[in-house]
Amino acid sequence: MAAKVQSRVEGRWHHLEVRKGGEAVSQLAVPDLSIWLQGVQVRMGGIGAVATKPEHRMKGYARTLLAESVRYMTGLGQDVSMLFGISDFYNKFGFQPCLPEHHTRIATRDAERAAEGTMALNRRPIREDDRPFIVRLYNEDNRNRACAVVRDAKTFRGFRKGTTFWTKATSFVLEDARGERVAYAAFDENATEVKVIEVNATDRRAFWTVLHEFAKMAVERRTGQVELHMARDHAFVRFARRYGCRVESDYPRMGAGMMRILNQGPLLRKLRPALAKRLDQSEYSGRRVRLTIETDLGTADLRFHMTAPSRTAVGGRLKVGQGKLTQLVVGYRRADDVLGDPGVESEGEAARLLTVLFGGQEPYVWEADKF
Repeated sequence: MAAKVQSRVEGRWHHLEVRKGGEAVSQLAVPDLSIWLQGVQVRMGGIGAVATKPEHRMKGYARTLLAESVRYMTGLGQDVSMLFGISDFYNKFGFQPCLPEHHTRIATRDAERAAEGTMALNRRPIREDDRPFIVRLYNEDNRNRACAVVRDAKTFRGFRKGTTFWTKATSFVLEDARGERVAYAAFDENATEVKVIEVNATDRRAFWTVLHEFAKMAVERRTGQVELHMARDHAFVRFARRYGCRVESDYPRMGAGMMRILNQGPLLRKLRPALAKRLDQSEYSGRRVRLTIETDLGTADLRFHMTAPSRTAVGGRLKVGQGKLTQLVVGYRRADDVLGDPGVESEGEAARLLTVLFGGQEPYVWEADKF
């Protein structure tokens, strides 16, 4: 009996499974979420909870399921897809590395120096009624961060995981003397280490208190460092530099955080207003611009200021695989890097236009939002 792929929907989660003889032999889950790109919300279909029963492995069921999931998400109208997976498998379905990981390490003895700027704030565990505060602060902080998941107070599940899928997280809120929330922080539930996954504050002066709280934890746990598993350009990480730190970044060759484009035309149309603003801040301001992009998903034309006089017109053409275009759009790779790859072709002003349109972003997904 041939295997069949079936689906069911539970809220924002779409469950797909390969069934054979009435038995589910392979399955995955697709969360229907939104992420930020260029300050614009785009629809993202994730892939998580991929599993095949041991007795049914090496029979091609996972391949069948992944190929069908790409078709399924495309049919749903999702713009891009994202996953966190093993090496040398998901690239077969168009996914490319796009999401680096960063680790900042501060010596405990240096973090203790933050005591010099601490505020009179009260620390308490996060409660259910803190969720709107956390979501609002997070979204304000991340709306210009490529690939950060857009959170909703009604559906955000809180800090259920830490730095791995097998690690629980805990968290706290800092309040001022009036009981107003000033900051929040989340970190691994761990008896021997201090691994921080998220910090945000309404008042950046609270960062001294937050770091000092982590320093006290590190002393209690007898560990020589505080680890920040956060975006390397985040305000709290930049704050930590004054006390000395070491920042390491991981860029996997073919695995971990990966993405691909699903619906290329709709994605570029959603991004067009934001891209037009970038053009207006460059030497192309007010000029008639046309950039043609050809990928294995089809051809798309990006046109700007088409009412401008034709004598000011500039244009370019790019031929590239959608995976490389994904890396370029989210800021994982720069235009000059992508254009140097075999098989990539460009004409006219394509190189400079790509640098203007897609340069200067830092893609990142926070631990609490991974699936």
